[in-house]
Amino acid sequence: MDSIESVDVVIVGAGFAGLSAANYLSSKSIQCTVIEGRSRVGGRALSQKILDETSIIDLGGQWIAPNQFRILSFIKQFNLDLIEQTWHNTYPNLLGELIGLKPLTDDQSEKIIQINFEWDQMALELPSVEHALSYEKSSQWDRISVQQFIEEHPLANHIRIQQELKLQILTLTACDAEKVSLLYWLILIRSIPDGLKTLDDGINGAQHYKICGGSQQICFKLSLNEDVRLNDPLKSVDYQTNDEILLTLNSNRQIKCHRLLLAFSPSLLSTIEFLPKLPSNCYCPITMGQSIKTVFIYSKPFWRHNQINQCEKQGPCSNIFESTNPIALIGLILGDHASFWTHQDEDKLVEAITEQYALLYNTNEKPIHTFIQYWPKESLSRGCYAALYPPSSCSAWRDRKKPLIDGKIWLASTEMALQWISYIEGAIEAGQRFAQDIINSL
Repeated sequence: MDSIESVDVVIVGAGFAGLSAANYLSSKSIQCTVIEGRSRVGGRALSQKILDETSIIDLGGQWIAPNQFRILSFIKQFNLDLIEQTWHNTYPNLLGELIGLKPLTDDQSEKIIQINFEWDQMALELPSVEHALSYEKSSQWDRISVQQFIEEHPLANHIRIQQELKLQILTLTACDAEKVSLLYWLILIRSIPDGLKTLDDGINGAQHYKICGGSQQICFKLSLNEDVRLNDPLKSVDYQTNDEILLTLNSNRQIKCHRLLLAFSPSLLSTIEFLPKLPSNCYCPITMGQSIKTVFIYSKPFWRHNQINQCEKQGPCSNIFESTNPIALIGLILGDHASFWTHQDEDKLVEAITEQYALLYNTNEKPIHTFIQYWPKESLSRGCYAALYPPSSCSAWRDRKKPLIDGKIWLASTEMALQWISYIEGAIEAGQRFAQDIINSL
């Protein structure tokens, strides 16, 4: 029988949270082992070479805001270049018009601005992200969905206003508004410096930059000097003894450690056996955002020259971006649409998106290459962008600074962030913060 390896710290998950934590520990001369179930590093970041093997597309998280200083620090450290996201429509935050919905009137646009401002002000009423539940209105806000708030709001008195606001929620969370707690939506806004304006604004907002060469390369570079083990998911965690934790992997290989950092979405906690079971407040009925990311490469950027048409028939993509290298349209299929298309034949999906773009931009152009990433099919993600709390579930919201098990086990992911929840920046923040907690506990 193989001997059981023993290390001080084990990190499970080689995405941005796990590798940021490992990098932070290494910088403090604390060695750790990173366990990853996938055959690659990166987690919910995935970059792929195409065509002549020089162009790279991102099939996972990719966009960066000018004030996301942690990931910008890594970009500077690794001498990477940033590319500004270009916009093929004049007003990138008019989501409905971008996919062919009827243009908003000035009055409707003003009412949407007012509701967004109200959300920002409500979010600022929360004392902080980590102490959101202490606010007197938190229970009231948790009991209703964002959809209910929208439909009952006196300013949302036209179906087109409701349509735009629900589309806003869908594109920012990858989840339909009826499935998101109003309180959690406000917590997410509270975690973003400058609030909803930063999320909604394309220019100078959360989608301002991309990384030349793709976002996953940061994970590659972070992993180079770390002990990273791939292709072996975690199966069980035995923390019954006072001083050691016994991990069993799918290969039945075992590792002992003194500190354990679980660097993955809380939605995956239920897939691991814990001995003894974790406290009940570690589990809650969270839902995972559902996203399919598509990249359709064309021979020319016809969308830059063709006016966007109104379309009675809506296609699969709820949000569309352009790429200049390669020349492509990036279509995001989100929420219930993603759940539906995940189980359909891919040829039908390619046909449906091609038709959507043809109607939207009045073109007969066909894609020369197509790339589709089904995040709901990824067993170690179960979706994308991040996990969310449905109505009446935020009572299970845990203190963002507390470990799962005092002094032994921590959970770090973008969902556990104090800033930029659901973004790469949030994953880095959580990873580095909990790495410092581990250092403090040693």
